[in-house]
Amino acid sequence: MPTSFSKNIQKFLVLSFTAVALVVIVIGVSRTKKTDVTTDANNASPTPTPIDTTGAKTFTGTSYQTPWGNAVASISVKNGKVVAVTMPQVPNSPPSIFAEPYLVDQALRTGSANIQGVSGATFTSMAFKSSLENALLQAQTQGETITGGTGTTTSTAKPVVPRKYRDDDDEDEDSDDDFFDFDDDEDDDSSL
Repeated sequence: MPTSFSKNIQKFLVLSFTAVALVVIVIGVSRTKKTDVTTDANNASPTPTPIDTTGAKTFTGTSYQTPWGNAVASISVKNGKVVAVTMPQVPNSPPSIFAEPYLVDQALRTGSANIQGVSGATFTSMAFKSSLENALLQAQTQGETITGGTGTTTSTAKPVVPRKYRDDDDEDEDSDDDFFDFDDDEDDDSSL
């Protein structure tokens, strides 16, 4: 037969664990709400200022593959400045689609391939940057001297893909390994 002391201890432990669980839930919910508000405020999609591209020459970079599709950059150059940047091909993934306006804005402002990219869309950022470098090289090869973009002020904060656009469920863990597997087992000479 349990004593009154053990019943009191039991009640105390149940109440203590319940209180701690409630505090943890409240803190978690408040942090989640705070993060979503901060993320949305910092990631307002950039709107490029329209510039007259009449008489500009357009150069399209090489297509670069990502696990979700190809990324291509295209630039228009007028009077030595990059006046327009587009992404004719965007990989088919929510982070890539989210990152497109940020990548285009960064390239347009700098007029070079010296861009930050977008955190959470790393493959797309790297592919876009490589294609952009190729388009700039084509422009230089055809006699264009590029001195910059439409502006020199860029945000110092690197844009981040919001969690709702990320694929963090890790259902297909082997896809990244297969994509970057450069080791050909058939050519292994160690058995000779």
